[in-house]
Amino acid sequence: MEIIQDKLKVSIAYTLKELDGKILEEVPATHPFVYIHGYNNIIPGLEEALTGKKVNDSFSVEIPTAKGYGPFREDLVMEVPKEELKDIGEIWLGMELEMCQDDDIREFQLPETADEFIDGLNLDNDSEEDEADGIYTIKEIRKDTVIVDGNHPFAGKDLIFDVLVVAIDSPSFTELETGFPDKNEDGFDEFEGEDDQDFGNDFGHNPENYRRWR
Repeated sequence: MEIIQDKLKVSIAYTLKELDGKILEEVPATHPFVYIHGYNNIIPGLEEALTGKKVNDSFSVEIPTAKGYGPFREDLVMEVPKEELKDIGEIWLGMELEMCQDDDIREFQLPETADEFIDGLNLDNDSEEDEADGIYTIKEIRKDTVIVDGNHPFAGKDLIFDVLVVAIDSPSFTELETGFPDKNEDGFDEFEGEDDQDFGNDFGHNPENYRRWR
């Protein structure tokens, strides 16, 4: 029986909880989360726990902050002039924006597609991309400014994953090249679940800042 190892496509169902048992997120087996193993596209503690598992294996794993979404970073909480967001149009609490920064120039835009969402993340610890780039959530709207937060919602938390391995498959050539599942026949990314389970509410691409597996 095939076991989970690098360069295989893995489908999992899971329940994500805090240490006190509070449920943060659930992904059912009917709409599993799909990823390519070994590409650092999920938080490292979970990827390590999945290595060597087989289809229908179920397990629980406690993941400390350091191997999850990392510590909460105050430097990712910013006060931004509304003038910088004028091209976006209407804004609201909880709205997610993608920030890109080049030297001293930063720009906020809407992550319109899953591909753009992924591109907004720093996936490589060794890359020269500004580590502050990524997805920011509007936390507060003031008269002339907006408070945005680039931390993953689960940053700073120790977590428990209850996991079921749903499937292990061979990835396509494209999936091996990109490290992400292909779009399915309906045109949606395979890792998008029934309730728009994206990386944002999910794992992190970067071990220290996978703010969205989302």
